[in-house]
Amino acid sequence: MSKSKESIKAGKRSNVTVAAAQLAARTLDQADAALSDIETAIVDAAALGADMVVLPECAYPAYLIGGEEKYRAAKILGSEDFIKKLSGWAKQNKIQVICGFVDDKGDKLQNAAIVINAKGKECGRHAKSFLWGLDNDYFAPGENIKPIDTPLGKVGVIICADGRAPEIATGLAHQGAQLIAIPTCWVNAAQEADTYRNAQADFMVQGRAIECGVAIVAANKCGIEDDTPYCGMSQIVSPEGERIATASNDKPEIISAEVSLGDPNAIDIPRWAKRRIFSAYPPVVPERESLGDLKIAVAPAECVFPKPEQDETPPLQQLAADGVDVVGTALPDPETADRLDIYCRALGMTLVAFPFVERLMLEPFGACGCVEAEHLTSFAPVRIMALDGASIVFVVGDEVNLQLLRTRAAENCIFMASATATSAVLVDPSGTIVDQTEPGQSRIITATIDLRMSANKEVFPQTHIWDQRKPQLYADAFGINERFVAPH
Repeated sequence: MSKSKESIKAGKRSNVTVAAAQLAARTLDQADAALSDIETAIVDAAALGADMVVLPECAYPAYLIGGEEKYRAAKILGSEDFIKKLSGWAKQNKIQVICGFVDDKGDKLQNAAIVINAKGKECGRHAKSFLWGLDNDYFAPGENIKPIDTPLGKVGVIICADGRAPEIATGLAHQGAQLIAIPTCWVNAAQEADTYRNAQADFMVQGRAIECGVAIVAANKCGIEDDTPYCGMSQIVSPEGERIATASNDKPEIISAEVSLGDPNAIDIPRWAKRRIFSAYPPVVPERESLGDLKIAVAPAECVFPKPEQDETPPLQQLAADGVDVVGTALPDPETADRLDIYCRALGMTLVAFPFVERLMLEPFGACGCVEAEHLTSFAPVRIMALDGASIVFVVGDEVNLQLLRTRAAENCIFMASATATSAVLVDPSGTIVDQTEPGQSRIITATIDLRMSANKEVFPQTHIWDQRKPQLYADAFGINERFVAPH
């Protein structure tokens, strides 16, 4: 074992070897096999020299439990008896364990994860608060968001769909979490055979690491539970958002890596933003009937102005002739943006090129927003615009991190478009890249998008991103005592 067992002092960074145990999916009647898988994974992770191992969501007894009655009738260990076994394995192997399990509270079940230190002592538990799909039929939501003190440092735990709500991860970072562990059951969303896709696995974990400034360890399942396929891709991500270890899509395995633990990013949310994000004032969902197709151009700034040596139709005139409705680009100053805005409106187009104010704009095609690239690391500006009904947000300025851009699109179910001096990218509400320029390739990208996609906030059956929001819970995580209530 490494010296990283010592507590981490605030303001300093320490290296810790972490592991993620990707386990085979098990059904409720395979609980004994699931128990054996967990023990083997802990032993194997310790043998790799890991100081801590993260195991999947509901690693025991199963995720799709079929309801409280079926769970209680099953021949399985009670949750406290399971924890005793888990504690023994952690102590025997001298490794800190974070494991997802069904926590039986007597009057309710919760989708939870427990943190047990290398001496076998419980450090704390977290119950999933952002419920996904059938979670709503089985489990009661968690009621707090707090990092857990461990001998290795402060660990924030989020379970699967918790990662969809930016307020949860950033709330943990705000309270000093030095690492985030994600026990998860990421479902394979791909429809094609031998293909794997999941927004969190593909880009959102990286986005969360960047905005929080901490390493993330995510442990998923693989295979099929009942008729639900999982995508694997357990991963360890650095505080800079780099994947430093990734598991396969389709087989059980242990991945490990050394990560740096230290103070997270300062999560600063201005008062004007708090009043919207942490209030009970309902989100504005765009009316589907008021939206439609929009022809959009996202243009690197250098492509907007005509080149004197070229005898061609000026770029903006050509876009207007092609039926473009709105042009997004990045301009260096408001004066240039003002002049170009007048020109575009004369051509029958809307220009979004400079964030005069970071608030909602009402245009003929619907509500939109504009933010500077440097503010994309904070979830707050885009979140507010989405809460107020934006269908698309434009990001202008310096180079934008693509994983963050996709994360902002998916967490809010809106379109995101980004333009810099030399590049452009367009992302749809699922976080899928519609089009983007390649490095060294400066061109205007155009596409016809269906803004009605942004009116659908249900990302999965029984999973509506706004209905799942818990503003008061998030306010508590940020230590906000003032109550921002909806106006009468």
